[in-house]
Amino acid sequence: MTRRSFFTSLFVIASIGIIDAVMKALAIRWLSTDSRVAIAPMIEATLHKNPGITFDIPIPIWMIAMVTIFVILWLVDKAMTIRREEPMVAIGIASIVVGATNNLVDRLVHGFTTDYLMFFGTSIINMSDVMIVVGMGMLLWYHRCNPQTLRIFTQGSPSWFYVIFLRAKCSIVRIVRDRSDR
Repeated sequence: MTRRSFFTSLFVIASIGIIDAVMKALAIRWLSTDSRVAIAPMIEATLHKNPGITFDIPIPIWMIAMVTIFVILWLVDKAMTIRREEPMVAIGIASIVVGATNNLVDRLVHGFTTDYLMFFGTSIINMSDVMIVVGMGMLLWYHRCNPQTLRIFTQGSPSWFYVIFLRAKCSIVRIVRDRSDR
């Protein structure tokens, strides 16, 4: 993959992320939960405020935010580590990161994730969900063609993120231990 096609792919991913953010804002402003606007056969635009995760599973926002931030930082670290050797993996990771970041920002700003595309009258999603699934699909497809690529996620020396995380964990344990000794 050439450098130009790599950056073009990143530009397309970022553009889709911006379009999704605009679509979420427009859905909140112009659609109601009762209204449905036909876009194509079996595809409608509607507003669904998802308070939890997939299938409206209710999980507190603070918990979702903490896990999402941790996963995003871990994925960014992995993408930066392997972007030169495995650019397709980095592009797949970028798609996941942009989709997850869009949903996280939406959740933090509004208190829910805005879903606006309904398929077959039952499944409601947004473009961020599609980006996450496409990114995962890219990783799985690339791994199928190149089985050694999973080593990226299982091997390697601790990066700056892990060092900071481990130091913070040790500090918290030390603070808790010191308070319990009193």
